[in-house]
Amino acid sequence: MNPDWSLLDSSAPVAPLVGPFVRSPFLSLLERHHGPPESVPHIVGGQAGAVAFERSDAGLALLGPRDLVDYRSPVGDVGPVLVEMFEATDSGTAISLDSLPLEAVEVFGRAFASVGFDAEPKENESAAVLQLPSTFDDYMAAIGKKERHEIRRKGRRLSEELGDLSVESFDSPGPPLDHFFRFHRQATGDKGTFMTPQMMAFFTALLGLPGWQLATLRGGEGQIVAAVVGYVDSDGYYLYNSAYDPGLHRLAPGLVLLNRLIERSIAAGHQVFDFLKGDETYKYRMGAEPRPLFGMEVVM
Repeated sequence: MNPDWSLLDSSAPVAPLVGPFVRSPFLSLLERHHGPPESVPHIVGGQAGAVAFERSDAGLALLGPRDLVDYRSPVGDVGPVLVEMFEATDSGTAISLDSLPLEAVEVFGRAFASVGFDAEPKENESAAVLQLPSTFDDYMAAIGKKERHEIRRKGRRLSEELGDLSVESFDSPGPPLDHFFRFHRQATGDKGTFMTPQMMAFFTALLGLPGWQLATLRGGEGQIVAAVVGYVDSDGYYLYNSAYDPGLHRLAPGLVLLNRLIERSIAAGHQVFDFLKGDETYKYRMGAEPRPLFGMEVVM
């Protein structure tokens, strides 16, 4: 039976500010591109609330690879349906939950407790979230003199070498996306092997979904030197993946682009600029604070 993905769009997420990661467009696309052949998507719930699982021989897990899904959360009032599902789950079945904000932990915890399990949440990763002030000047003041000076200095150096800088946004795939892919392939370490043909197809499809954008930083001669794939809604900007020309590493074009995107988000009245998962130092130097994310493991 095909899952009813629309149930994921019927109610508000239990956890606030989780971007696209709990809704049907993202999760159904993720399943098409990265769903393991040995697993089956399973949408639990109804019009009152729902959550996306996948079933496999290993048990039940929240749907999608954890390194591609930054937040997990039920939508709506899914508690009674979770209790019913847990009661019907075969003894010995492993249930694995990850990437849960605290509000989602509370929902799953109550459901587990209702069937006699004390599921202890464990904080095992975090997102990096920047709470945006009302003006860009206020933001620059808040990050402190040292960081403010460094960001401005890098912007000036990049402009001196490349000419006037401009930021462009694209809400569909096209030639600028090729630069994003190329920067990844030219990178060193794990980043250089990340952009496989399968991943390229996934990112291309993402830019066909509402809210997803590719933002680029161009130099005065029109050359693209940094690119970011992110999601924008009325609450904020969610930075999903970024890359820059590694030949310009000393000029930090990626950092300059992010600073421009933060300025744009503040102008749009956004509440947050979310750097999502990962403990990279630059996120916190740009003013982000950690948002704890939890995992829960239960064997029924």
